[in-house]
This record gives sequence, structure tokens and C-alpha cells, in this order.
Amino acid sequence: MIEEQYLVYQCYGVTQGEKEEDIIYRAAGKTYLDFRRRISFQGKVSVEQRRVITEKVKNLLVKELPILFQTGTQEAFDEKHHEICQNIIRIYESTGGQAYGIAQRWVNQTLLHLALIEDHLHTGYWNMKECRKYFHVPVEQYVLEAAASKRKNKFKYGLNLMTAPLKHDKGENYQMGWYSPGEIQPPEFWDYPEYMEFQKAVRTRLKDMRPHTYRDCLSWAVYAYMEAAQRRSV
Repeated sequence: MIEEQYLVYQCYGVTQGEKEEDIIYRAAGKTYLDFRRRISFQGKVSVEQRRVITEKVKNLLVKELPILFQTGTQEAFDEKHHEICQNIIRIYESTGGQAYGIAQRWVNQTLLHLALIEDHLHTGYWNMKECRKYFHVPVEQYVLEAAASKRKNKFKYGLNLMTAPLKHDKGENYQMGWYSPGEIQPPEFWDYPEYMEFQKAVRTRLKDMRPHTYRDCLSWAVYAYMEAAQRRSV
């Protein structure tokens, strides 16, 4: 429908028939605009340096995400996902580095945007129907709150999981707790161990639900984000 094409163009600047690499590049650009304020640097980093780094990450995603779509198991997806995140972290090393929480946001949010684009434009570039079941949850504050709220009935889409890492310094052992503003580690400072513990806990909880309420982890994340974000806006 032309209305769907219009919506995708307004959100992403993507039109029907564009090349795969151009779509990924624009989806990655939208990701950056969504969370750039969460990226903090140690010391003074010029605007030009930030631009160069951002371009390197976007180009990396253009190159690597198509490979991610070709994985056929959760284990293979997780392994390639981790490799991409590590490569993103390396790109940031020249400016003092970033935590895993920033890298996962680049990857997971871009995958979410690609899923939305594919749902409307049906490009056929990716086997989205089969691949998205392996996707990770894009970890950010609203999704974390819905997943780890102690009150069972606070969120319709809450999971009541004690999977919010409490504040700790980099390199220290972490401890999972309930979501509490000011007491939990902000997602942009998460490292790989707490990130994967969170992902596996969400997967297990959704898998064990009867009847199966959500299509996959990505579907749950969208429901959870919308509910928590709307509560904050009231």
C-alpha cells in the first residue's frame, strides 16, 4: 500500500526498490538518532571524530548484518551477534571506548528497524520470518523496567524477572536485582555477562508462558516498550 511506503519513507528515508545496503545504512542511522545521547565519551572528542566513528559503525552494520541473517540456529546467531558487538567496541577504542550496552543497542535497534521496514516494504532481502525468532531484546530503560519490575501487576506485559544488574564499577562482579531507579546499572554501561544473562532469562520466561503470548522476544520488547513509555508520558 502506498500509505505504508509513505510511512517508511517518512521514518527512514527508504523507498521501494532501494538496495539492501542502503536500507541497512539508513536503519542504522535512525538507530543512532534514537540513542546518541546515551553515548558518552571519556575526555574531549570533536564533532568530526564522532562523525567518523558513527560512519564506521554504520558501514560495519551494512557489511555484517546480512551475515547475521544467514545464521540458522540461536547459538550461531548469538555468536555472530557477539562478534559484531565486539567489532563496534573496537571502533570506539580510539576515543576511550564504550561498554557492551552501547554496541548491543546499535545492533538490536537496527534489527528492529529492519524488521519494521521489511514488514511494510516486503523487500525479500532477508528471511525475516525465520530469522527474527533469534533476535535479541534491545535493552534500554523502558524494556528493562517492564522485564524486571518487582510488582507483578504493574505492567500488563511485565515479566517479573529479577534481572536488572545493580550499580557496579566496570570489571566488578555484578548482582542481579529488581528494577529500581538510581540503583540499577544503566543499560548503556552493561558488559557482556549481564547482557546475556538478561537475554537468556527473557527467552526462558517467554518460552515457558502458556499459552504462548508473544511471537518472539522482539515482539515482547515492542509491547513492553510501548506500555512503559506511555506510562511515563502520562
